[in-house]
Amino acid sequence: MTNFTSAWAPASLSNLGPGFDALGVALNKWGDTVSIALLDGNEIKVSFAPSSKWSGPTEAKKNTASVAAIEVAKMVGYQGGISIEIDKGFHAGSGLGSSAASAVAGAVAMNGATGGTLSKEDLIPAAMKGEAIVSPSIHGDNVLPSLLGGFILLQSSSPEHFKRIEGASDICFAIVLPDLEVLTSKARQHLPDSIPLARAVDHAARLGLLINSINTNDTAAIGALIMSDDLIEPTRSRLLPPYQRIKEAALAAGASGCALSGSGPAMYAVCGSAVEASHIELAMSAACRNAGYECSSITDSVNLSGARLTK
Repeated sequence: MTNFTSAWAPASLSNLGPGFDALGVALNKWGDTVSIALLDGNEIKVSFAPSSKWSGPTEAKKNTASVAAIEVAKMVGYQGGISIEIDKGFHAGSGLGSSAASAVAGAVAMNGATGGTLSKEDLIPAAMKGEAIVSPSIHGDNVLPSLLGGFILLQSSSPEHFKRIEGASDICFAIVLPDLEVLTSKARQHLPDSIPLARAVDHAARLGLLINSINTNDTAAIGALIMSDDLIEPTRSRLLPPYQRIKEAALAAGASGCALSGSGPAMYAVCGSAVEASHIELAMSAACRNAGYECSSITDSVNLSGARLTK
């Protein structure tokens, strides 16, 4: 019987408010599992588990999990064969870091299968290389939260420069995922080519205020500031027809704020408690369905530990 080493990596919220390509947070409930077995020879096999909620390419050079795993193999000097099985807990094109979760789980599983000699920080370049297979530009606001857990602030052009924000660990989210696909590559085509200096300065100030609000666990301020992005979200929200109805329903139900995650279609609301999040989740999902779109939804919280070995 083949001896598999398995790792699970969480979904993540990204582009938080004015933190485009710079701020993300790991979640607890949705995530991907990648299982790896070392084989004789040098063949690399990629497959999706029967329970996987989505399946993608099985060519090793085109799959985020396998590319990340191969990079880890190079780092540790392993040159043998690899069997990689992917069990995706949520769909690609969700706005919840699907490709990042697979890449991170692939890197962590491969590290575990080869002896676990690398730290999580060591695995960042491998996971980023896996993510780059489907991303038109370098950004780690899904990869680093999924790998490390918590809120992560990073320099998007150099993701190795990052800082974990320790506040707001008990914040709750209501998340709705409309049955639509919004690919990051398509969403990026709607971004502005340039912005006036005054707006850039204001945007930077709002990000600083958001970081301070996370540090001080100010849920009301966090909610207000995630809705303060006037550069990116106004253009991307046009790709999501039920956007306005979902947002209005969340706020009417008591959410501190509601915004897109990543490029969408997932939307999240900032909530003061788990009970409040459950009420707001129902309101958001009802609004989505009333707009004519099926959806899935959850309440969730901040995952502080990130990716982990499960077997």
